[in-house]
Amino acid sequence: MQGLGRVGACEFSRFVTDGETRDLPESDEHADPSSPLVHAMGLPSECEATVLCDGVIDLMAALFSVSGRQLRSPKRQGRAVSRVRQIGMYIAHTTLGLRMAAVATGFGRDKSTVMYACHLVEDMRDDIEFDRIVGRAERVVRVAFNLHVRDGGDGQ
Repeated sequence: MQGLGRVGACEFSRFVTDGETRDLPESDEHADPSSPLVHAMGLPSECEATVLCDGVIDLMAALFSVSGRQLRSPKRQGRAVSRVRQIGMYIAHTTLGLRMAAVATGFGRDKSTVMYACHLVEDMRDDIEFDRIVGRAERVVRVAFNLHVRDGGDGQ
């Protein structure tokens, strides 16, 4: 993942191979999408939240064919890039269960921006096609972060 370099002393491997076993549990109690990563691992530090957000940014960049550099840029980008970033913020908050302040730090934005993105994406999910797109992105993030995935019945 290209964003890991900016994290510094915090290493992504810490989630998987660190001295304290912080591997994600294999029990079915975490199969529910409403049981996010933080329930499995506890509230992440700011450094860990940044690493998680970097992972989400990289996944969004790959899924939507957008540059990770554009998604990380503190400057305003076009509407398409902004929408992908908003979806990433929404997923980091809802699927991974990160606090909005942690998502804001991880995405290099203000908490109010994350709040706006989450409300906007939630409202836009009323559109069936947009809901499918966000749902697919959520499933990819669950798989990438080794959270159990429960198929919503649409077979996609």
